[in-house]
Amino acid sequence: MKRDIKLIVTDLDGTFLDDEKNIPQINIDAVRACKEAGIHICPASARNWPSLEDIAQEAGMTEYCLICNGVAILDAATQEVQYRNRVAPQAVEPLARIAMKYGSRVQVMGTHRMIAMSSMVKHGPHMHGGKVVRMRGRRMLHQVDTFEEFIEAAKDDCNVLFVWLDHKDHLPMYTEMCEVGDFELSAADEDHVYVMARDATKGKACEILAGLYGIRPDQVMAFGDGKNDIPMLRWAGIGVAMENAMEQTKDAADYVTCTNNEGGVGKAIFRLIFGEER
Repeated sequence: MKRDIKLIVTDLDGTFLDDEKNIPQINIDAVRACKEAGIHICPASARNWPSLEDIAQEAGMTEYCLICNGVAILDAATQEVQYRNRVAPQAVEPLARIAMKYGSRVQVMGTHRMIAMSSMVKHGPHMHGGKVVRMRGRRMLHQVDTFEEFIEAAKDDCNVLFVWLDHKDHLPMYTEMCEVGDFELSAADEDHVYVMARDATKGKACEILAGLYGIRPDQVMAFGDGKNDIPMLRWAGIGVAMENAMEQTKDAADYVTCTNNEGGVGKAIFRLIFGEER
């Protein structure tokens, strides 16, 4: 059955990209078909702009990009920020102190750079979900030596506070952070969490993005695989989870498509929007 969809929003890692961080051809074909049909399609990623830019360009997603887990919306053509809900400057230092108490590593993600103390920069293969994964995209890393320098660099550019920690410490850390203020705690997997300002979610960003286009929620389709994708899958008229998604994410979706390695995004777009089996 064809659907009256005007906007598609898709996560990248584990969703639009395969496990090698390549874009399956069927996904590129689906983006092209959507653009020809007048359907907007935008990435919604935990990545910031430098690590997302080349992926968006290769895919042909050249309009708006939801970056930093929904904290900001960037115009891909002009790189102008259309919306941003960052952590308040006065909250960065107390949050960072709590994060360093529980986490093995702590970094701040800004719109155009990562900020980290040199002692917390990991060298060697990148791990995700206990597996070595290929990195893709530019990683503009600003390293400092002291905690004071870290706070000075991060206080006005804290879109997301990244914390690597054991799963058992998620709740104790969040409980302490709630004494500082009201924040979002989100996780793509069990290895690390994102700490963000209240209402800084992919779901809220999708709502704002749809408003920029003048599109209703029932005209939006969203794709994802992680816990941090659940708010946008629930907000969109049609939420689609990947077969490789976490069970909580599948439970929040209206449909489950095949895996990211099989081009599940493209196959679902052709099936649900264009009524074609690919």
